[in-house]
Amino acid sequence: MKTLEESIATAMDSQDTALVPFLPYILQDFWDMGTPPEIVIDFIQKHCKNYSNMNVLDLGCGKGATSVKLAEALKCNCYGIDGIHEFIETSKEKAREYGVDALCRFEVGDIREKIATLGKFDVIVLGAIGQVFGDYYATLTTLSKHLTPSGIIIINDAYIEDSSTFQHPAVLPLRELLRQVEQAGMKLIDERTGGEENSAEYAKQFENIQKRCKELMAKYPEKTPLFENYIQTEIEEYDAMENKMTCSMMVFKRKTN
Repeated sequence: MKTLEESIATAMDSQDTALVPFLPYILQDFWDMGTPPEIVIDFIQKHCKNYSNMNVLDLGCGKGATSVKLAEALKCNCYGIDGIHEFIETSKEKAREYGVDALCRFEVGDIREKIATLGKFDVIVLGAIGQVFGDYYATLTTLSKHLTPSGIIIINDAYIEDSSTFQHPAVLPLRELLRQVEQAGMKLIDERTGGEENSAEYAKQFENIQKRCKELMAKYPEKTPLFENYIQTEIEEYDAMENKMTCSMMVFKRKTN
C-alpha cells in the first residue's frame, strides 16, 4: 500500500511526495477543492430525508467546504477526514466562521486506515481524490460497509466515454466503471456532468496554481524542477478533464432485490 504522502501526492496529480509539504501554499486560493458543495446539497435533498438526523462522512474533505456548507444548509452532522493538517485547521476555522462548529467534526488521518474504525453513515462523500481505495469495485465494497440501509455514496470523479480511444491510468471507461458498480452490489442512481462553466473554472484554477508555483520557484530556486513538473502535469490534467474525459458527480445506492 502507498504511504499517506504517496496517496496525497497521487490525489493531487503528482507522483513526487516532495510536493506534499508545499500543497497548502499552492492551493491557498481554493476552499472548494473540486467538489461543488451545492451539487452535493442538491443530491442529498433529492435522495435523502430527515436532514437534521443525518450523519455525513466526508472522506478526503480538503478544507471542509462540502461539510461546512452541508451543515449550514441542512443542519446535519458532518465528519470530515483529510491527510493534510493545514487543510483540517482551515476546515475548523471555516466551521466556526459559518457557525456550524457544533455540527462539524474534522480530523487529520489516513482515510484508508480510518475507515475500518468507523460506524455507519447516511451519506458518504468521496470528493475528487481519485482511486484512493482502489478501483470502483474496491471503493464501493469498502464504503458500503459503512452505509446505512437507505444511504447513498456521492463520488466526484471522471470517466472515459466508451466511444473514446483516450486512455488514462487512473480513469476507467464508463462501461467498465458500471460493470464494477454492478459487481459491488450497487447502482448509479443520479449523475451531474460538467458543462461549459467548467472551462472558465478550470482556467481560473490553473491560473492560481501556476501563480503560486512560480512564487515558490522564486523562494526555492533549487526546487524549480519540482514546481515546473507540477505545472506541466496540471496542464495535461486540466486538458484531459476539459477535452478527453467526462467529469461527473455520481450518486450510488445499494441494489434492491
